[in-house]
Formats: sequence, C-alpha cells, structure tokens
Amino acid sequence: MDFDEFARGFRERTAARLVEFEKTLGKAQDEVEKAAQQAAKEASGGGAMGASGKAREAEDRQTPPRRRTTGQVKSVLRRG
Repeated sequence: MDFDEFARGFRERTAARLVEFEKTLGKAQDEVEKAAQQAAKEASGGGAMGASGKAREAEDRQTPPRRRTTGQVKSVLRRG
C-alpha cells in the first residue's frame, strides 16, 4: 500500500465519520430545541398537567436549608 492509497482511504473514512457525526449532532440539536420549547410552554402555564405538573409542584415546595456541619470530615481532611 502506498501513500496515495492510504490518504484516499483516510479521507473516505474521515468523511464517513463526519457525516455520522453531523447526523448525531442534528438529532441532538432537535432534542434540545424540543426540550427548550417544552420548558417554555410549561413556564408560561400552557403545558398539560401530567407527570411534569407533579414534578413542578414538588419543586415549588420549600425544604428547610441544610445545616453545614464542621466535624469529622473537616478534621480528616486536615490530617492529609
């Protein structure tokens, strides 16, 4: 195999990988756009109240703030 054959094969493989990458990227971009549209729809209150409505209700509830403890972990880290 000489260099010209290698270079031609390399270009073909690279082109095929690029096409596959572009397909995958396009699908991912479509999914992101759909998710953004869905989020905007839900934020404006126009979304259907299904499982996402329950999730939103759970997020709206306030939980007590976590207390930070400076005990065993901090002292173990200082030993290192």
